[in-house]
Amino acid sequence: MQTITSQDAVRRGEREPLWTLFRVVFGLSALSWGGLALMAQLEHHYVEREGRLSRVAFSDLIALAWMVPGPVGCNVAVQLGHALRGRSGAWVSGIASVLPFFMLMTLFAIFYRSPLVHVAASQTLLNHFSVVLATLIAITWYKQTRALVRGRLEWIAAVLGCVALFYAHSAAAYVVMLGSAFGAGWFVSPVRNSRLVVSLRRGDWQMLSALGVLLLLFALPLPHRYELALLWPRLAGAGMTLFGGGFSALPVLKTLFVTPAIGISDNDFTLAFSLSPLSPGPLLNVVPFFGYLVDGWAGAVLATLALFVPSGCLVVLAQRHLHQLKANPRFEHGMRVLRAMTTAFLVVAVLRIAAHVPFQPVYLLTALFSATCFGKLKVPVYIVYGTVAVVCGLWLAYDALP
Repeated sequence: MQTITSQDAVRRGEREPLWTLFRVVFGLSALSWGGLALMAQLEHHYVEREGRLSRVAFSDLIALAWMVPGPVGCNVAVQLGHALRGRSGAWVSGIASVLPFFMLMTLFAIFYRSPLVHVAASQTLLNHFSVVLATLIAITWYKQTRALVRGRLEWIAAVLGCVALFYAHSAAAYVVMLGSAFGAGWFVSPVRNSRLVVSLRRGDWQMLSALGVLLLLFALPLPHRYELALLWPRLAGAGMTLFGGGFSALPVLKTLFVTPAIGISDNDFTLAFSLSPLSPGPLLNVVPFFGYLVDGWAGAVLATLALFVPSGCLVVLAQRHLHQLKANPRFEHGMRVLRAMTTAFLVVAVLRIAAHVPFQPVYLLTALFSATCFGKLKVPVYIVYGTVAVVCGLWLAYDALP
């Protein structure tokens, strides 16, 4: 597999102006619901329309984005900017991909505490939204399982991950699970005599060491009085465990934010994740929302930087060594097992959401309606949420009549 560089990725010869790069990525991100949609639009513009990258080169970007933690769509945008304009292009493209949903989710958080929103967001409506969210996650789990979980070892990892996550109540459990999955895949790989040789610069080692410290800070149990003071570094470490898409982040982020020291309630957390598909961007767009609830605008900015910057730096570092990583069968086998275990995060997310919804026929009807729309009819998420909200509002208004 060949390495992607600015010289061989840009086919027309001229450099992409930074302002043009920002404008295009910002516009595509603002019209992309979910990371997969952003990747598809970036490919259409820069591969099919502009011819800036070859299809093989763009496929390498996608493959690497799945190999590292963090939001896949934003990781692809960062790599694209790096391929077109180097380090400055990576920063410009990364900011442009994050900015649209950062603004929308922060605005939602600003008005979230207003009386109007709390009146509109009744418990019944929240329960219906939770059912829609659980159904969407369940269908995502089904698709990911079919794509990622195939062999016996992958199935064992997925099942053991479900059991471990169901009883896990600490951040350290997530780190140990993912590390064990990769280690098991590495050691039982059919190819044993291959060595992973990667030459790293001094700055690369310093960055990896810093990311390791953040990961350790997230994993270690801390006294409650330090949870708020170290929230943003711990969030950056938590980002290093997020493989497999935004829904896998639900248990991890809940461990960080839904605590007495932070002050975000379980209802606030579930509502944010329920409404996250209504905003453009990846499902990790909830991060600026939580950050604003904790510490206003400063919290929204710090939370966004903490989660998205480390994964962006890591994916740029990995891009320089893509050919060595993908050519090593033991590394690839370890990543296969790790990705299979991440499907357990989706299962546990569905179970924990369902546990807070009353077992009533009306919610079963919402689940059936959502499953039909998402699984069979491919209805956009915002239309499903809007339909459920309108029907629920009409039902509450009718029920309130004398």
